[in-house]
Amino acid sequence: MLSRLTRRPAELVHTATETGVRDELSLFVAAPPEALWDLVSDVTQMSRWSPENRGAQWLSPISEPVPGAWFLGFNRIGPVPWVTPCEVTIVDPPRHFEFRVHLIGTSWGYLLEPAEGGTVVTEYREWPYAAPLLKLLRLSGPIGRPRDNLALDGLYRSMYRLKALAEAAQPGPVYRDH
Repeated sequence: MLSRLTRRPAELVHTATETGVRDELSLFVAAPPEALWDLVSDVTQMSRWSPENRGAQWLSPISEPVPGAWFLGFNRIGPVPWVTPCEVTIVDPPRHFEFRVHLIGTSWGYLLEPAEGGTVVTEYREWPYAAPLLKLLRLSGPIGRPRDNLALDGLYRSMYRLKALAEAAQPGPVYRDH
């Protein structure tokens, strides 16, 4: 699997289940899982790689990634801003981080799998069929598709930006004069 991920562009995997849909994208990143964990679990820094997110603010009293912690995500596409209340649902350092966007009903997460020379990162989005926005998108047909396409394009863009950010932070090789 690793050679496939390092030699080919990432491919989106779309899975429909009895309860909803899941879209995911996996990419090899030449950085250890711990370095990626520090990035993906700090929701206040997500704007550094996400094309939609413009930042986040923890809602007191909890201001760290623990299950049950809430934060506001500040987002924008073009001239349209919006705020999303989110709840951290899975925290398993340095392997799995997930949060639920409550008004929309989606869950977004990152799986970090150690690999030779780095980490295979999987970003995913899960939408239960009961989610209000998914129902609306499915009923609206052509009207909903452009928004969903933006989200899927954003998944590609965020993964490659995350890769660049994580790899740029890694120390280079040490050369010694003999």
